[in-house]
Amino acid sequence: MDITPTRQGLRLSQHGVVISELRTSPGPTHSVFDLLAALVTVLSKDDRVGLLGFAGGGMLAPFAGLGWTRRFDAVDLDRDAYELFRQHCPRWQHQVAWHQGDAVAWLRRQRTRFGLLLDDLSVPIDGDVFKPAVCWEALPALIRTRLRPEGVAVFNLLRSPGDVWTCTVPRVAEHFREARVILLDDFENRLLVAGATLPSARELTFQLRTALRRLRSRQADRFQVRAVRR
Repeated sequence: MDITPTRQGLRLSQHGVVISELRTSPGPTHSVFDLLAALVTVLSKDDRVGLLGFAGGGMLAPFAGLGWTRRFDAVDLDRDAYELFRQHCPRWQHQVAWHQGDAVAWLRRQRTRFGLLLDDLSVPIDGDVFKPAVCWEALPALIRTRLRPEGVAVFNLLRSPGDVWTCTVPRVAEHFREARVILLDDFENRLLVAGATLPSARELTFQLRTALRRLRSRQADRFQVRAVRR
């Protein structure tokens, strides 16, 4: 992992792909992490929240900027990135119940269901960064079984080699009753929101834009929300 100092903290990257913007003060990263943080704050109720993939805690500064101070679970194989977070962002350490290990194995052991689960897993392959194969295979169905009846899943999707989005998004969405996909102007990622009941695409757009403008993120007007058609 490459670590680059920035004006606000550190940037963690692999093969030129940004894995985390580790900002050390509350506020926006002007990246995908602002959208992910806004989704968590907008969609999570008072139930348990779990992050699969921590990557240095890039969402903590946007969380703080949005006033979201709840404690959540996070699981990741990479302890080095977590130690960077502990070193540079000690003020937020109390919010994170961090677990080192395989996300699928950890999730299978959980007995208390979640109100929201976020899949932010990635792996380096041949000089690039992709989603692990399990994110397309076992993980979506497993996440559904670990959610409360009204719980919500959020997936930070990266296209696999040779795949097209018209195939990739439905592979995950098919495990849930409803789904919304978020298209980003500045990033290749697509964010998928899925669950039994969800806000309409229009309502979710309004909620996210309101949160991102409050955060003063440049991403506030650089995304679109669409319903995933069956």
